[in-house]
Amino acid sequence: MTRPINPFSPSFGVSPPVLAGRRSALSDFETVFGNARSPSNATLIWGLRGTGKTVLLNAFEDRAAAHGWLTVSSAAAKPSGLLDDIFRKASRCLADFEAEHGRPQRRVVSGFSVGGVGVQTESAPQVGTPPAAQHDLESTLEVLGDALAERGVGLLITIDELHAAPVDEIRQFGSIFQLVSRRPERPIAFAGAALPELEDRLMAGEAATFLQRCHRHEIGNLSISEAEVALRQPVVEAGGQIDDAVLQLAADASGGQPYLIQLVGADMWDECADPVAGIAAEEVERAVARSIEKFGAHVYAPVWRRLSDLDKRFLVAMLDDAGSSAIADIGARWQHSSRSLSRYRQRLLSAGLVTSVGHGRVAFVDDAARSHVARQAAAEGWVESE
Repeated sequence: MTRPINPFSPSFGVSPPVLAGRRSALSDFETVFGNARSPSNATLIWGLRGTGKTVLLNAFEDRAAAHGWLTVSSAAAKPSGLLDDIFRKASRCLADFEAEHGRPQRRVVSGFSVGGVGVQTESAPQVGTPPAAQHDLESTLEVLGDALAERGVGLLITIDELHAAPVDEIRQFGSIFQLVSRRPERPIAFAGAALPELEDRLMAGEAATFLQRCHRHEIGNLSISEAEVALRQPVVEAGGQIDDAVLQLAADASGGQPYLIQLVGADMWDECADPVAGIAAEEVERAVARSIEKFGAHVYAPVWRRLSDLDKRFLVAMLDDAGSSAIADIGARWQHSSRSLSRYRQRLLSAGLVTSVGHGRVAFVDDAARSHVARQAAAEGWVESE
């Protein structure tokens, strides 16, 4: 008998087989399609690495496609520039829409696809088109929005990794979006995703007005019961079996962390000799050890590399405590006053490595973060290797 294919998807930005625990955000976003004045018309998804921000953007785009809307998707880290990327994709949407519903235009192959709507060609530029018009994002969005409105549909613009955007580009995009979407009969919506560090980088700057007006969804870990759903359903649908006790072991080990759930699920499936006969506890235990190490390498290694030596010393001082750490104790070990440590504490909170657990106390956000810091600290000579 052929072994069933592993049903889990432990890759960043790839939608999992089961999207669990995001009902509130999805329900709020659905109001966009029937209410031009919905607060969710401009939505900001906020969360740490691995919590599924990009996956939720994917789900928003799927909802838009189901309602007949077009989507222009971009990422703030685009080398070509955020506004140029949105303009290029919006122009292609407009050209294709006009060709399908308006006058015929000469076509050239582009191989481009937008928001689930097959747009495999683009219009060749017409002779005599003024260069300025080719680079006018505001005008393009206005024309596209009006054209879509005539058909009873609209446009969704999604931007991932907003924390990586230059302040000027976010400010310009916010200004353009507010201008083109202020008419209720022009259905244009926006959804963006960002790390908490956006709070420090952009929210206090010139881009703050637009971002602060967005309807915000701060997403975090799933509940253990939601994690169980996210683990059990793919196993069962792929033809495997897992009993309640083993399932709880896997869910508890994941801590409800969405990306870690996918890693644990994929590894326990691979570790299992015969998923159809059933996944055993010892197979889950081996999978969890592998998954936590992978999670640290994928999620926390890039963060660690960007930390200053002083940030790292703060984290190393926390390793002496089995659970949470008092800021006063960290300062005593480091010979710094508690007040002088506040800047490092705030940076590490924004980076998603530590969390506040009460007045004057912090803890690592999860076991994977602690494990990764301990391994890297030993490798770099911050602490003695065991």
